[in-house]
Amino acid sequence: MFAKNGEMQQTDLLNRKSLSILYTDYVSVGTWWNFQDVISPFNRLYLVTDGYAAVHIRGQRMELSAGDLFLIPKFTFHSYTCEQRMTHYYICFTDEIVGGRSLFQSSALQLKQRATELDYLLMQRFFQLNPDRKLPSVDPKVYDNQKNLFKCKEDFPETNPVKELESNGILLQLFSRFITAESLSGVERTHSCEKMDTVIQYIHQHLGERIFVTDLATLACLTPDHFSKVFKRVMGLPPCEYILEKRIQRAQTLLLTSDLSISAIADKVGIPDLSQFSRLFTRLLHCSPREYRKRLLL
Repeated sequence: MFAKNGEMQQTDLLNRKSLSILYTDYVSVGTWWNFQDVISPFNRLYLVTDGYAAVHIRGQRMELSAGDLFLIPKFTFHSYTCEQRMTHYYICFTDEIVGGRSLFQSSALQLKQRATELDYLLMQRFFQLNPDRKLPSVDPKVYDNQKNLFKCKEDFPETNPVKELESNGILLQLFSRFITAESLSGVERTHSCEKMDTVIQYIHQHLGERIFVTDLATLACLTPDHFSKVFKRVMGLPPCEYILEKRIQRAQTLLLTSDLSISAIADKVGIPDLSQFSRLFTRLLHCSPREYRKRLLL
């Protein structure tokens, strides 16, 4: 009975899923495609058709080659590396769940899959349905987190409602390739705070500074106690634990992609006390920052 109810809840959750396209294009990138410390308020989906590149994300280096589908969830700290050339489709999009937690906050969400023949056909069709919607710049920091980012639709030609419906269906199909049973089971079907995206964006933009729960509560227009309860219900973690997890995740990426000293990285992620940083890092990852960097580089 409980399993059946769980399946019904997951089905209902997916039925409520809404994805909205921002940008799409088919491009070739070269050695200039090396952007560090990127964090976006929207999701990115890639299909690589030729060449090689890598994305540093969640403390790992993930290789990209022809036939890879790749997802970068919103508010996920990452960096790009391309040593020669890579050709790919991309789709940038936002998401919304009515009455639930965003699947994009789940760490169980798969980030890379091998593309099927159907995936290629879907991506090609999506691009045909949405011409002239490329990103305004090749540099993410030029357009990310700008006030007019989500007003881009006004600059595009009007979309045929039938084509828009087909596009939404294709995007959902492509996104479904990254969903796992674990990512669905972690989703709470409760009323979410409408301002949570603003709060999450604020957290990620200020990880190098002190972050007060009272300030986050103000952004969400809630009292601190009520905010903490809503945050945990929506995100699965209390605010302080979520912030700590994101600080350590960012430190992982910096350890992998930069030559910064460990003390400089600790300061950059908002834990300037080196001994405290090492202790927290070891508690979460079961190895010291130095051991982590050495192991990954080797």
